[in-house]
Amino acid sequence: MNVRPFLFLHLCLCTAVFAALPGHGGIRAGAAEREITPAAGLEIQHYFRKSIGVRDPLFARCLYLEDETGNAVAIVGLDLIMGSFEACDQLRTEIREKCGVTHTLLNFSHSHASAALGPRGRTRISNDSNSQWNDRTLDAIIAVVAGARKRAEPVSLRAGRAGVQIGFNRRLVNAGNGHVFMGVNRKGPAVPWVNVLVADSTRTGKPLAVLFEHAAHPVIVPHTSKLTSADFPGAAGKRIREVLGKDVITVFGQGCGGNINGFPLRSTHEKAEEAGHRLGEAALKAIKKSEAIKAETFRVKSARVELPSAPLPGRELLAEMMDLEKDKPGRMKQLRRIEDLLERGEEPPARRFDAHAVMFGREWCLTTMPHEMFCQYELWIDEQAPFKRTMTFAFTNGYQGYIAVDQALTLGARGGYEAGRLPNWGGQVHTEHLGPPAVGTEKIIKDTLASLWLWDAEKSLKEEPE
Repeated sequence: MNVRPFLFLHLCLCTAVFAALPGHGGIRAGAAEREITPAAGLEIQHYFRKSIGVRDPLFARCLYLEDETGNAVAIVGLDLIMGSFEACDQLRTEIREKCGVTHTLLNFSHSHASAALGPRGRTRISNDSNSQWNDRTLDAIIAVVAGARKRAEPVSLRAGRAGVQIGFNRRLVNAGNGHVFMGVNRKGPAVPWVNVLVADSTRTGKPLAVLFEHAAHPVIVPHTSKLTSADFPGAAGKRIREVLGKDVITVFGQGCGGNINGFPLRSTHEKAEEAGHRLGEAALKAIKKSEAIKAETFRVKSARVELPSAPLPGRELLAEMMDLEKDKPGRMKQLRRIEDLLERGEEPPARRFDAHAVMFGREWCLTTMPHEMFCQYELWIDEQAPFKRTMTFAFTNGYQGYIAVDQALTLGARGGYEAGRLPNWGGQVHTEHLGPPAVGTEKIIKDTLASLWLWDAEKSLKEEPE
């Protein structure tokens, strides 16, 4: 197992605030948004289909935070299905150079009725229209961060949580053959809450922004619809603004919903809006009972490790798959990559795993991870992290498929869509990797996250710059 961990710490600011409370220690926050909806004719990038219009617009939204020492972070919520590590790395570098913001967290809502973000001049669907939209979107995100920073003013913070569950665990076991299949597992784990962080101006006593997080696939919009949509997260943000005011910026963060489907699955746009309204009401409840964060500064710590991949399938199973997929060029390309590795006797590539923790003393912590993380990771963070309140993002700063827990990975080829031993496809979308992570990945991830929460720098692993 080739695991090459390197951890790097960096101070950063992350804030949100409470109306009735005075500002603490010069913490400042700003927020901004910009529409990034693709034009009709561009590809919706899950169950690929050309859009013919817009059901509801897509946005890039940012909550910018800085503390009295000048540390700063931009938390960006994107109504997009995903972004590659290459795209996110390029974008974060541009934000650093053009906006002066060292730390940027790019979270993707993972709406299956949206588009994917690629590096400049290159997207998952290579045509001029998609590339032009992609580059305009990258520029829009930079502008959103710049705008949020420009608007920064003194704030105070509060955080809260309320019970709600928009989705269900989607992994069921076939009693006959022991294989996992997709269905409604009402007894399976899920994340039954929404977390909020509220930023209120100390000048006006009114909210500037609400950062809210829930864990569930935005897949309530039907996969046959050719209308672009933000699915339930977009409707939830809309409901919050209806109550708090249209000038409040609502930034959604997708949690660890890798094995959680929004409910009802692939139904109607109206059902997606109903689910979003319910999530928005729960967020408003969490806001109403939120408590002040009194820490006057914050810190950000980051870590990067490589997650080893599971062993490649045997030649017999691979031959069966190649026969089944022989008429699908995209899938055959992935299978031939596996065949080539077997011929050369090489191991499959590892996955990159970048984690971040934004910590206000021991009062509040935002932990972020890339990929489609199983919900058990968020439940574990909430139980184990040494903070009064936690918020957890997956789908942040890069994507390379699903990250299951060991309980699923030990099933091998029986592990189902998210944890099986061969490339998995949903509709016409395939992961960037050739199979799931190896058994033992769960411990690597948990050890890495736990290292972030060590408050004293001398107790942490090797420090390196971003």
